Amino acid sequence: PVAVVGRTARSAGRPPYLVVGVDGSEPSQAALALALEEAELRGCAVRAVAVWQPPVFSLRGRDAPLGTERRMLAGTVAAWAEKYPAVRVGHEVVTGSPVEALAEAAEHAQALVVGRRGDGGYLGMRLGSVVHGLLHRAPCPVITVPVEERP
Repeated sequence: PVAVVGRTARSAGRPPYLVVGVDGSEPSQAALALALEEAELRGCAVRAVAVWQPPVFSLRGRDAPLGTERRMLAGTVAAWAEKYPAVRVGHEVVTGSPVEALAEAAEHAQALVVGRRGDGGYLGMRLGSVVHGLLHRAPCPVITVPVEERP
């Protein structure tokens, strides 16, 4: 993992927590695992955030895909949270731009943890576009987590 520390926000008396971006991808699974491990060491909570971008046009309406995203996040978080019973874990799905939404969610966090690359984008890039944007916009340290290379 690589941590990039820029300007830092203060928690304003709130309990300490980490924010982790979760999109169901393998890199976000690695980020969630690291966030929970780090939270256990720090004695703080974890807030898992999935960002849903509504399609410009959909025949199915807005609620069906949003419900699917909520179920994915709840299932993913529950599976990992079992391994870290001492860590308080919350989760939510927000709508909008991933960079803006994650930066806003991390406004008072000790750190923002994200997978180095998410689903989509350009496969040859070392950093995904969301990570690149967060390195410039996040109000707290950003920890990027790679997925282990397989031979």
